Amino acid sequence: MSIRVKTLIVEDEPSAVNRLIKELAKVESIAFEVLATIATVKDTINWFDTHQSVDLVFMDIHLNDGLSLEVFKHTKVNAPVIFTTAYDEYALQAFKVNSIDYLLKPINSSELKSAIKRFQETRESSSNDYLHQLTNLVESYKPTNYRSSFLVDYKHKMLMINVNDVAFFYIKEKGVYLKKTDGQEFLVDFVLDDLETQLDPRAFYRANRQFLVSKPSIKEIEPYFNGRLVLVVTPESNNPVIISKEKASQFKKWANY
Repeated sequence: MSIRVKTLIVEDEPSAVNRLIKELAKVESIAFEVLATIATVKDTINWFDTHQSVDLVFMDIHLNDGLSLEVFKHTKVNAPVIFTTAYDEYALQAFKVNSIDYLLKPINSSELKSAIKRFQETRESSSNDYLHQLTNLVESYKPTNYRSSFLVDYKHKMLMINVNDVAFFYIKEKGVYLKKTDGQEFLVDFVLDDLETQLDPRAFYRANRQFLVSKPSIKEIEPYFNGRLVLVVTPESNNPVIISKEKASQFKKWANY
């Protein structure tokens, strides 16, 4: 006999909602009854204020009107929460520290099953411990101080470049270069992986292994082969800036945020 689990899905991307529901239907011995799907922080707060508690909540971090962690500051959520995220590395670190479950999108079937197994274990243990962990998570989720400028060598002196003047970073001949909005480019003493953590993820996107682009530099987005996308950036790049099929949905959400 299947266990019935009343479930709430907080997610602003319809395709992600459909994928999650399909994956939940594959889980053996548990029947997930999806009571509602909600796309905004405001509507989620209203839902918890006017409805009885559910058994389990799946909650995306970035919603159309802000971070879903704001929900916990304005209403009481007694049910276990499994967070989903596409690109927020800081959030992943916080979840690990506080032992809160999270899933990286697109959601993997085996990881979903592991999270649900942990949810079942949570139901059998004290809810006070879980709520304490969740409170710690919300309190620890504070804005990161991102890099605002770069010092670069120029002839026999150094220049300070404001991050707002950066169009994109790219790899060339085993070095990483910064390209300004006016077309000037400079070698920087960083790798793209480090820059990705130092720059505001709302303003810069890691398109692929070679490019880290700023949002204002993207002028057009064109369909490419096999479900991929190609970005038209200003100033022009020497090589095409391609978004893989796997990252296309994530990129569109970032671009529309």
